[in-house]
Formats: sequence, C-alpha cells, structure tokens
Amino acid sequence: MVRRLGGYHERGDLVPSPSTEDELMTDHHTEPGFGSTTEAGIVTVRCSGDLDLACAPRMRAALLAPIRDGAPGVVADLTTATYCDSTIFSVLVELHQAAVARGVSYSIAADPVAVARPLEILGLDRLLPLHGDLGDARAAVAGHPDSRVS
Repeated sequence: MVRRLGGYHERGDLVPSPSTEDELMTDHHTEPGFGSTTEAGIVTVRCSGDLDLACAPRMRAALLAPIRDGAPGVVADLTTATYCDSTIFSVLVELHQAAVARGVSYSIAADPVAVARPLEILGLDRLLPLHGDLGDARAAVAGHPDSRVS
C-alpha cells in the first residue's frame, strides 16, 4: 500500500511528508483572461487560464459580441486554456449555434489537453470546428482550411 502524504511505499522507501499545510492544499488555479484582436475582419478572442462556471458569462459575452456585431469570422483561441469545465463546453456549443444561425464563419483553436481531448471524449469534436493551432483555425475562418483536429 502506498500512502500519499508521508509514510512508506510497499518496498519500504520513505515518502516525505509535506512540511506545511500549504503544500498539502496548493492551489494551482490560473486566472482566466480574455482579449480580442481583429485582422482582415476576423475577430480572434483569446480565452486563457482556468475556464469554469465563474468566468463563463464573461467568456460568452466576449465570444458572442463579434458574432452579434456582424463580424465575418470569429476564432475562439483556447490554445492557452489550462482547464475547461462543462459550462465552457456549453458556451462553445452555444457559440457555434449562434454563428451558424447568423452565417458567421467560426472556429476554435484548442489546447490538446485542456480543450480538444475532453471535447473528443464528449463527441463534440464532431459538431464544433476544432483546430490544433491558431493558424489553422484562422485559415479555416478565412476560407482556407488546412487541417482539423477531428
């Protein structure tokens, strides 16, 4: 039996104990961040850090605004997202639906671990326009798709 917080492995090797409670409860939360740029009419919205229920309304607003404002294309840049919960995946589906309804070209540049893999597990990669990097996502929106994650 292996103990997590100090003690011995089955082999008898000593496992060091954390020296303080802070080491036991270290929070590795990365603050979410949102920003946008526009190039040749295509709006890229960068969503970074840990994305969860608390920041979902801000992310929704940041991504829906250019669609509602009539941008010809929108890229959701989640390449620097470190975590996404299910509310964020719901926002991405809502965004896709809004873009399709308004005829706006839309794609997602996805971090492979925090975004793409969970979306693949959920089967949402078959619905959402997922791309492995920002360049491919921008090219897809501009009408020149080079590659797709799924």
